[in-house]
Amino acid sequence: MHVRRVLSCVPLLGVLAGPAIFQAAPAAADATLATAARPTPISAHAGRVVWSAYDASRGYYVLRTVTAGTPAQDVPVAPRSVPFDVDLGPDAQGETVVVYSRCHRDPPPRRPQVGNALTQMPEWSAARGCNLHQFNFTTGRETRIAGANAPNASQFLPTIWKTRVAFARVYERRRGRLGDRAYLYTRGVTSAERSRRVPAGNRSRLRSCSGRPVRCRYTVEPGPTSLDLAGRRLAFGWDTADSNGPVSSVYLDTIGERRTRRRALSSLGSGQIQAQELIGPTIDSGRVTWARVLFGDSAENGLRRYSMFDGTRELAVVPPPGSFAFLQPVLAFTTNGGTHLYLVSGPRSTDPGCTVQAPCLSDPGCTDAAPCELRIAGDVRFTRYGRSGR
Repeated sequence: MHVRRVLSCVPLLGVLAGPAIFQAAPAAADATLATAARPTPISAHAGRVVWSAYDASRGYYVLRTVTAGTPAQDVPVAPRSVPFDVDLGPDAQGETVVVYSRCHRDPPPRRPQVGNALTQMPEWSAARGCNLHQFNFTTGRETRIAGANAPNASQFLPTIWKTRVAFARVYERRRGRLGDRAYLYTRGVTSAERSRRVPAGNRSRLRSCSGRPVRCRYTVEPGPTSLDLAGRRLAFGWDTADSNGPVSSVYLDTIGERRTRRRALSSLGSGQIQAQELIGPTIDSGRVTWARVLFGDSAENGLRRYSMFDGTRELAVVPPPGSFAFLQPVLAFTTNGGTHLYLVSGPRSTDPGCTVQAPCLSDPGCTDAAPCELRIAGDVRFTRYGRSGR
């Protein structure tokens, strides 16, 4: 069986205002920016960070933000029952905006048989009646991204870059797999052009068979886990499954005038005693960077990045926070301006026998007593390992 996932129903702990969020050079050690009682996506742009904070007394998530030198505060938009699928980016005037979806029926938790065991994020493609919104921090206004919201479909996981937006879509009124499968699109934010489909990730090859006579059907993959748009490039994470179990992948689409080229950057599979997940691919400074998390028989938090200029690849290891020896898996990741931010699982064991080399296995996650930490990475050192590989 797969590494088990547990979602904890606990309140948000205190939020800490960190030092300068983005610095010209890496800090000597990690710094904690905030703590959270439930896993949440994170995004960063131009010195601003956003994430979702769970309010246990009311049973919903609020959108939180912090900028350098200021305390964290709520974004003045309505809450929702799941974490916001947020992305920060510049609009056409260069002002920072955050984009996200709102749904008539919010998504359920990830299915462990086809989604990986670590992130504990919702299965975004299973939501229904979702439309895209944006909030402008300069004007303080929330508006719909009207042109991207098709009335016969559900839109989610948006990402914005100046005049364009990319997003995932499910045609929920279609029958069978066609009504559950996610597709990726891009379009102008305000223009009247039609949304353009771009290549998505690999589809599930997992079959389930039952009955007499035996009938088999393919299991629909969860699909996109995060999207990040920058110019003509779209990086995205994708969850699917093959006959061996869940598969986590990172892709890069290069959007041309007439056709879009997809490049597979990395792919990892999870088995019965080993969870492997690729988290939060982000385009920053000409590179795609993502977290590579191993938990189970082997345990490691690492970063990988791919240069869009010459195809070189680099890796780095994320050390355990502070002096705590037990590996705390990374649950969310982003990078901006060369600064790396990650959400790390709460310390789930205090057994002195737990070490990085021999970690004590427990369910990664966040609790009131052991909250997740949103951290600014310290001295992350990348090493080149070639032009290809995982």
